[in-house]
Amino acid sequence: MEQQFVLVPGAWLGGWCWKYLHPLLREEGHEVYTPTLTGLGEREHLSHCEVDLETHITDIVNVLEYNDLTDVVLLGHSYAGLVVTGVAERVPERLKHMVYLDALIPMNDDPVSAAEFYPLDEWKTMEAAAEDHAGGWPLPDDHSGWVGISDEDTEWMREKAVPHPLDTFRQQVNVGTPDVSLPTSYILCTQSGMDGSTLDMIRQLCEQREWQLGELDTGHWPMVSIPQQLSHQLLEVH
Repeated sequence: MEQQFVLVPGAWLGGWCWKYLHPLLREEGHEVYTPTLTGLGEREHLSHCEVDLETHITDIVNVLEYNDLTDVVLLGHSYAGLVVTGVAERVPERLKHMVYLDALIPMNDDPVSAAEFYPLDEWKTMEAAAEDHAGGWPLPDDHSGWVGISDEDTEWMREKAVPHPLDTFRQQVNVGTPDVSLPTSYILCTQSGMDGSTLDMIRQLCEQREWQLGELDTGHWPMVSIPQQLSHQLLEVH
């Protein structure tokens, strides 16, 4: 059965990051949307000091509404886990399935920001780096996401990545009351730099919430490192 996928990239990335995954889903007869969030990718020129999490949530809500999309499989990668959480709060009637791809997820029903997932000293380092890049956090050289990615694709990604508007990390998303009727999946990348206790915590959360759990033995950017395996996981969501 044909699905409608909306794939939302994480920090530093744009719709360009799905170039290997997009054709794999299309070949199976599915409709695929790969929007770029404001201030990133080809929309880098729209970056300004007022771009925040709400801006990015509205980006995706507008993609759904202006394209008249319903029964959508909505995927959020990394930081965009909080973006799609906000989208689900605003337009749950347009969604069929939520997919968190190695993503930030609320631990409970309280409002949460991306900044809260980082230790204070690491957050201070991120803020200092953003001050030197007009409020954008540049892609760190030592990011663990490179596991499994070729030298050629590493160069391509570094060339395309842009500093991420850090105010999007400061603003909290209103989680609200989760719609337990909305099927949800989490795809965990086991070599993305998370320690064993964090991996186990995510597994336990998925079990508690009755989410589908898939695991990929790769780094943080499976859409580049192992797109074929990722496509198989996405085609199994229901």
